[in-house]
Amino acid sequence: MEILRWIGFGAFFVSSLAIGIRLLQLARRTAQIPELLIGVSVLCIGPIGYGLSMLAFAFRGSSTVLSATLQGSSFVALFVGAASQYLFVWYVYRRTSRWGRPVVFAAITLMALSYAGDLMMNGLVDRIQGGIAHTLGQLVRLLGFAWNSFESLRMGWTLRQRAQLGLADPILSHRFLFWGVGAGAAFTGTLIHTVVRAATGGSAMELPVASLIISVCGLTAACCMWMAFHPPSALTGRRKGDAVPSTTD
Repeated sequence: MEILRWIGFGAFFVSSLAIGIRLLQLARRTAQIPELLIGVSVLCIGPIGYGLSMLAFAFRGSSTVLSATLQGSSFVALFVGAASQYLFVWYVYRRTSRWGRPVVFAAITLMALSYAGDLMMNGLVDRIQGGIAHTLGQLVRLLGFAWNSFESLRMGWTLRQRAQLGLADPILSHRFLFWGVGAGAAFTGTLIHTVVRAATGGSAMELPVASLIISVCGLTAACCMWMAFHPPSALTGRRKGDAVPSTTD
């Protein structure tokens, strides 16, 4: 079980790092805002945010200053990543809606307040990671994953229906569906962690079953995010080595 847990976390970390870097490279080449926003989100939430948080936990017994610095940097990364995810969903799916902009503004404001409150209540050294401020931040980040998943799945289904009529590229519909499932898996894993924290006051990583489920969610998210950019040849109808159209085409 321990091996499966680390496989899941490792796959999520590596895939998030690779996809985030690729998206930023694509944004630099195309100067497109969606690629920049989701690239920043993937990097800041995954390998940077949670990566720094895990390092902070590892060093808390040996270097208080280093642990606090890493934890503070993790706070900043998670905030930037979650805010970028909200901005991405709004920009891509709801830019013309009346309620999209207020929702994003409210979410970013609540996250800023929650992080400030969490810092005041729990500090950066020997953190308890509890309280209303911490829980509020977790819930707002959860809603970001849920919104991203819902909009991506909705768009993927719409494109799939249009593709059956010859009005859309079926590969693009698969990519949206994969991305939606990946965001949904990230939502599920984060939800389980939040519920366990609220119910027990401890980390879900201390419970073997919860830890394994979260790991499987991380592995699922990693695989789906990767397939969103590298669809299987069985779905694309292309031979290995053939080019796959970009999502910006």
